[in-house]
Amino acid sequence: MTAKRVLHVTQVYAGGISRAIRSLVELTPEVEHHLLWAGNEEPDDSLPFATVHSMPQSPRRMAASVRRVQEVAALVRPDIVHAHSSFGGVYARLARIEAPVFYEPHCYKFDDGQQPVVLRGIYRLVEKGLAKRSKATVVLSPHEERLAKSLDAEASTYLLPNVATIAPSLEHPATGFQLPRDVFMIGRLTGQKDPRYFAAVAEEVHAIDPSISFRWIGGIDGEDDGRGARMQQQLETAGVRVLGWLNGDALAAELARPGLYFHSAHYEGFPLSLLDAAAFEHPLAVRQIPTFDGLDLPDARTPAQAARLVLEILDGGPARARAVAAAEHLNMTMNRDAQRTALRQLYTSV
Repeated sequence: MTAKRVLHVTQVYAGGISRAIRSLVELTPEVEHHLLWAGNEEPDDSLPFATVHSMPQSPRRMAASVRRVQEVAALVRPDIVHAHSSFGGVYARLARIEAPVFYEPHCYKFDDGQQPVVLRGIYRLVEKGLAKRSKATVVLSPHEERLAKSLDAEASTYLLPNVATIAPSLEHPATGFQLPRDVFMIGRLTGQKDPRYFAAVAEEVHAIDPSISFRWIGGIDGEDDGRGARMQQQLETAGVRVLGWLNGDALAAELARPGLYFHSAHYEGFPLSLLDAAAFEHPLAVRQIPTFDGLDLPDARTPAQAARLVLEILDGGPARARAVAAAEHLNMTMNRDAQRTALRQLYTSV
């Protein structure tokens, strides 16, 4: 039997999205994977992509990107186009191609409550207009599935559990839930991940205990218009050490350092970084957002509340046991076997 041929399309090959694609490729070796990409990371030569193709990174070159999808699809002749994130989804669904498009938003931009109402409305209209062009929408949480159904009540959705994309090793072992006075976050320097919120938490904590250290693992996303640089400056002013983009052994080395993982994003699909931190046995706490509903993660709404939560966990209060239990629960329920099963169902559906 001929292997199913899948073309992955993304304009943000970096951070969580590149790690998510890596996971999909590694878990379905029976599938012939191709990649059309732009982003801040070069695709890893160790990944068994049958072919790799580049595309323009700037959203301002949308017409060229759509044409590039058409060119590569004509060359590869995929059975499925798996489009990742907002712009990848726009390009693939606007392109004149025969293959069905499976769209994985990795969080909807119109779910960004910090954007002006008019702009959110525009994002929603675009998604709604393109929804019928998706053969299926690949969602990462029940919250994201509700959003997909709000765009198209008849939408076909597949819930794909995210999994950790990096594992402990002898060289970089799990921390065993040790907890020094250190707090960290992994994410791009973008409004979605909200470095300003993380900086505010650091400031609130330092006002009470300046000995606690804060780290941000991640860097500027794509073509920066100055906002990413300003976010980095805000973090550094608040006493947060910004480490930039780390991958492979460098990321594993940071994850092997004990600390409390606090996720500051204000909207999400489901963050891989949270699962990576759980895999390395870090206690977890999060900003209160709908994505995490029902998971019993220690959470807080405001930076002041988050600072109190961080201090309670670091000081061994009641929330510490919940922070450990949350990581253990994610490790048991969001794992490679569950994702492999869901992926095979997805790719054999056409």
